[in-house]
Amino acid sequence: MNRSQPTVLSANLSCFAAIFLWATGFIAAEKLFDSWGALAMLSIRMVLSMTFLILWWGITENWKQIFLAPWKRGIGTGAVGWGVGSILLLVGQQLSDPVTTAIVVAMMPIAGAMTEAFFDGRRLTFRLVCGILLAVIGGYLATGVHLSDSDFSFGVILCLCAIFLFAWATRATTHNFQTLSATGQTTVTLAGGMLLILIFHALALVGDFGGTTIGHTDAEHLRALIIFALPSSAIAQLLWIWGARKLGILLASFHMNVLPFYVMVFAVILASAEWHSIQAIGAGLVALAVLISQTGVAPPTRAVDKF
Repeated sequence: MNRSQPTVLSANLSCFAAIFLWATGFIAAEKLFDSWGALAMLSIRMVLSMTFLILWWGITENWKQIFLAPWKRGIGTGAVGWGVGSILLLVGQQLSDPVTTAIVVAMMPIAGAMTEAFFDGRRLTFRLVCGILLAVIGGYLATGVHLSDSDFSFGVILCLCAIFLFAWATRATTHNFQTLSATGQTTVTLAGGMLLILIFHALALVGDFGGTTIGHTDAEHLRALIIFALPSSAIAQLLWIWGARKLGILLASFHMNVLPFYVMVFAVILASAEWHSIQAIGAGLVALAVLISQTGVAPPTRAVDKF
């Protein structure tokens, strides 16, 4: 179904909603980690996400379009960007620590800037540079962690590679499949991530590497699993790609730096964490960065959009 070109406001709201929904997955994952293996969680998450996206694509558009889509190219893009990127981030965190990972992920706007500068010739104006710096500082504060608590080992390099792959994958998804709607772009590329995760899951089962345990399946855990798979993955990814189509990876990436703040808000609501004002200040700086960077700055040109 054709839609009019999204406005900058609607694109920002879409990216905000995407990151907000992504944050719910971190809370759900904490519940699942008490009995589920990480690979088992990721595999089910990907399969359920793909099932939802294919159904949504067929119902809202045309089932024939699904069969005619460039699946081979999309799977290749998704396997490298979403699949390898996710694995590198996980291994990088294991070789360092969650604090270091959070700090590195807060550098996503830098990765977005370098990606657009390299592939699209994006010129970094003074306003954009100020926005990037504010977003990075705000993202660091929003994590609530300190540099002194981090472990800058080889894991940092892997985490850096991961965020650059995420930035590249977002750009490749929105640029290389412009004949598809946002739903189509999300689906064909996420399929690559799913296949790679399933391959690693199969190898882990054969080699008995761990992480494949199917945990509790009572109502509470199934509810957490559904949240982990649908709103936090499928719907969040769809909204992210739709917003990034208008804003570009540089401006869209600013929203990612508020993720730790949203996670804290959910944790406070569930009484599993305390409120930290410094994280709220960090989120405020990122919001300011969004306003500064997008005032008077034209986002990348997009064709008429389709959800």
